Parts: sequence; structure tokens; C-alpha cells
Amino acid sequence: MLNGGFNTGELALVYGEAATGKTTMVIQAAVASATKGLKVVYIDSDRSFTQQRFNQIAGDLAPAISELITLFFPDTFADQRRIVESLENYVTPKFGLVIIDSISSLYRAAFSGSDTVFGLNRDLSRQVAYLGDLASSHNIACVITSQVHSRLQPPAADVEPVARRTVFHFPRLIVRVKSTPKPGVREFILERNNGDDTARNSCLVRLQDKGLTDITP
Repeated sequence: MLNGGFNTGELALVYGEAATGKTTMVIQAAVASATKGLKVVYIDSDRSFTQQRFNQIAGDLAPAISELITLFFPDTFADQRRIVESLENYVTPKFGLVIIDSISSLYRAAFSGSDTVFGLNRDLSRQVAYLGDLASSHNIACVITSQVHSRLQPPAADVEPVARRTVFHFPRLIVRVKSTPKPGVREFILERNNGDDTARNSCLVRLQDKGLTDITP
């Protein structure tokens, strides 16, 4: 469905409810990138990256490629902003991928603090815009995931990403992940591709220990 994976030069968004496979998808992308000898920056704002999950997905390649993946664990939304705005320092000819999992968890947590909604939205917009510029100017792939909440507008039973207006504005690729009635099976829905919101497509994948695998029709 993605014609080989996430495009370099573009920012991509993957969103969906908890336990639908978003983290598995981005760890798998990090492994694929590092396997090609490309450096990866992985910003784990959800604390969802584990060595065990990485080893399951990477398999025998884990020891060789782990040194190519730089992990950051921001504690606050301000920490996340500082890391994002320093990413230019990590760009080299062998730099291939930036991941933030998830862009919205610390943003959501910051609402309980003293930060204003306006300030938080401004910072989130700056981070997402920075990632889009970084991807296009250095021809790398940037992938962000997002938590979801229930829509206030019909259909009320549906969900949308946290801070939808901001996180939807900049990505040229948007994928929604949904659970299905079948255990371990997820539906991936392509909502935007190459900046086009009209050419929708979907596929079913199986969530396994080794990662996501295609389900042949």
C-alpha cells in the first residue's frame, strides 16, 4: 500500500488507538532503515520502545544495527521541543529516519501544568513544521505517531488524532490504524498519499512478535 515504505523527503503521520500496532510499525521502520546502514533518531515520548520488542523485530540483526539507532526519552513537552529543534545537528550523509512516538503524549500531559493552550498549540505546530522542513531539506523520512480521542463532531463514535488540525496540516502521508474483530489483525487505512486526500486505500496486516506482516487476500 505504501509502495515500499515511508518516502524520503516527507513527513508521515500514523495514528490510531492504543495497542493497534503503531509502535511496532515505527520500530519496524527503524530496523529497516538501520539495516540499510542509515542512522535513525527515535524519540520515545510514550516510553513504549523496549529492548525486547526491538530484538523480536530485528532478530539476529539487532546487535549490528542497534548502534545506528539513537534513542531519546523526553520527560516533558519542553524536552521534546528541544530535542526536535536540535535534530539538524544529527544530519549526516548516512542519516535516514526520524521517529517520534508519539508526538502528542507529552503535549496532552502538559495540559495539567501551567502552560496555556495557545502556547502548547504553537509549540506543537512548530515541532511538526520543523520536522516537515527537515525531511524535505535533507531528503530524509520523518514519521510521527499520534494518540487519538473521540470526535466532538459527527460521527461521534469515531476518533481523531489529538490536536488534529495541527498534526494533519503538514504530513504528506497519513495512515490510520484500526483494530478488527479478528485477534492480531489490524486494518491500515491510507488517508493521504503524496499530499492527496482523495486516493484512499486500505489493507489488512497481522501483528506478530516479529512485526507486521501482510495478509494476502
